[in-house]
Amino acid sequence: MILKNALIYNNGSLQDGALLILNGKIISVINNNSEDDVKSIRSKNKDGIEINCEKRKILPGIIDIHSHLRDMGQSEKETFSSGTLAAAFSGITTIFNMPNTIPPAINATQFKKWMRKAENSIYVNVRFIAGVPKEFNLKEIISIIELGAIGFKIYPLGSLNEIDWTNYLNVQKILNISSKLQIPIFVHPDWPLSPEEKKEVYSNGTLINLPILELHNNLYPNSLEAKYVHFILDNYYKIIADLDLSTENYPIVHFCHISCKDSYSLIRKALDMKPNLKITFETTPHHLLLANTIQLSNPNFGKVLPPLRDEEHSLFLFKELKEGNINLVGTDHAPHTLKEKAQDYLDAPSGFPGFETYALTLLDKVCRNELSLETFVKVTSENPATIFKIKNKGLIKAGYDADLIIVDRIPEYPIKPEAFKTKAKFSPYEDYKTTVQIWKVFLSGIEINNNDAEPKGNIIKHSD
Repeated sequence: MILKNALIYNNGSLQDGALLILNGKIISVINNNSEDDVKSIRSKNKDGIEINCEKRKILPGIIDIHSHLRDMGQSEKETFSSGTLAAAFSGITTIFNMPNTIPPAINATQFKKWMRKAENSIYVNVRFIAGVPKEFNLKEIISIIELGAIGFKIYPLGSLNEIDWTNYLNVQKILNISSKLQIPIFVHPDWPLSPEEKKEVYSNGTLINLPILELHNNLYPNSLEAKYVHFILDNYYKIIADLDLSTENYPIVHFCHISCKDSYSLIRKALDMKPNLKITFETTPHHLLLANTIQLSNPNFGKVLPPLRDEEHSLFLFKELKEGNINLVGTDHAPHTLKEKAQDYLDAPSGFPGFETYALTLLDKVCRNELSLETFVKVTSENPATIFKIKNKGLIKAGYDADLIIVDRIPEYPIKPEAFKTKAKFSPYEDYKTTVQIWKVFLSGIEINNNDAEPKGNIIKHSD
């Protein structure tokens, strides 16, 4: 297949050119649109397909490092099929999937069942993150890694495995395991309020009729996100000192969905002081672009953990993104049913779909000259591939997988959640205006954002 008459992203800029794709790989990148140049690759174009991109932009496929594909006991919210189809139509070609499934993926048997459920039903590539086995069973942990897990997730707010993640001894145990096995630990950073404290905050909020999203923010305040980040960092340093670890044996820690100045500043300070720490973090599109003052048809559509913060935090994080200080973005795609979201605030679950608004919102900032295209491609493709060691992805380069997104700038139009491919047809971006159109998406050279697409995604394992 040849993609010609395109603007191809390469090293921070767009260049006129054409691509030759063969057996799922990029074979040639021609940095010219002349007919002679296209002729030079035409003889090698075995399937004879030529697509005129009409000056649309070709970017590397997006790698989303944080999502919840549900299925198993939560198939009414999302299935592997519906979730990965939504990703395919959004320009996302690789997904990291989190383990808070029903039942949770905290042992080798369950992890294997979970992965097997995905086989032959995923439209994009998927990597799996496991929960920690009960009692830190090392044999079980190694079995899960051998099955293909790329890391382990810890949730201090609602442990999957009866392990108390506010106990420093447990945190040191998992960091020690990370050090020995060199496997990443994905951290949901939040220090839980006690039931009594929660009750008081809720009573005070309802007494003054505080809007739901502001009340939600008060129940999970940014100070407690920062407290948990600080707690992890303290134990990280302690493990290094106590075990006298060399740099190559440092534990690997990834902080999920950093949502506020406070926790961001703690991580940034740690990395500035000691750049060789094996610590990374992500933020989400919604913590970059939305605040808890948004007006929604149902405020629960914006209920998420961590909460949408006061505007000063989203403005701050977006500024840091623009300045190149944030390396990773993940959607935290977390679908629920409309019925669940229609419940009272306390009963409605946290989370909303994120795949189908990711490129439409962040690339729109590029189109409006509020964010550089180079920054967008780095945080969505290049950096995830490099940091999480995903081979042959993240760049448009000969020898790399032909995971590509072709986009266009069109007149402004509103995002309509009812047209989503995900089962969760709601969004905090209801009626958000974008100028971005996703024209074609390719996974290993196969077009996946059309109604004839078949589930050709692969499970990418730890060893791949």
